[in-house]
Amino acid sequence: MLRTNQLDTLMLHERLAWRANTLGWLLLQPNIAMEWTLGSHNWNRWTLGLNGRLWWANNDWEVPYIVHDLREARMEVRRYWHGQGLKRVWFVGAYGGYTDYDLKISRTGYRGDGFVAGLTAGTVTPLYGYANGSSIDLEISANAGIVLASIEEYVRRNNSYVVTQPRAGRTLVWNALPWAVNNDVVRLSLVYRFGPSVADRYRRRIKIDEQYRIYQNDQALKRDSAEQAHQREQARRRDSLERVDYERRFEQQRQALERQHLRDSLARIKSEKP
Repeated sequence: MLRTNQLDTLMLHERLAWRANTLGWLLLQPNIAMEWTLGSHNWNRWTLGLNGRLWWANNDWEVPYIVHDLREARMEVRRYWHGQGLKRVWFVGAYGGYTDYDLKISRTGYRGDGFVAGLTAGTVTPLYGYANGSSIDLEISANAGIVLASIEEYVRRNNSYVVTQPRAGRTLVWNALPWAVNNDVVRLSLVYRFGPSVADRYRRRIKIDEQYRIYQNDQALKRDSAEQAHQREQARRRDSLERVDYERRFEQQRQALERQHLRDSLARIKSEKP
């Protein structure tokens, strides 16, 4: 983001962004994430994020066929970089957090709690920029990791839940449903940034330095042009003043010569009288 004297510096609030996974909201997984740029420069590529998901609406007196209860908090670190284009950026990162889940979309349900950790990768593209300097970006990402949690399997029978596999200690969970949901495998997110979009961030330092040099050269050219214009104006004014002074002195000399000529004429006339 180009400024008059600090082309590469982000203000404090411009380092903050909020993200919401729209797919999660559509799948009844209310979620929100905060991302913080680790550094005050546009060329910094590292960020730290805090993500939260919460949906715990199942009532004890109801025995629904579909259960979708989830609580999760995770931390995520990312590294961004620009691709071939100037606008699109890519990122890779790692995440880890705590999860508490109760999931059932078919005959068998799964519930438990534990920890999740894995890797994330994706791309971000600018969508819209506001007049106040804020922006909205579109993020598409995929996650894959491990779920180390307790797990209990149950089925719905005679309007009640019957446990078919009791909960034991925490172990690696590979059942497709709890693994995919706890890892939040696919995300399609909208990112609101209080500062410039990704198009103006995460660039290589050499690009920022090049922009700075170009900006400085432009400013130097403007200063030189202004100084040259000022010097030309001063020279023109000096020439004008010198011309006015010359004309004034010439007129004074002409008048002095005319007065001298008049005195000489009068003196000659007086001397010629008898």
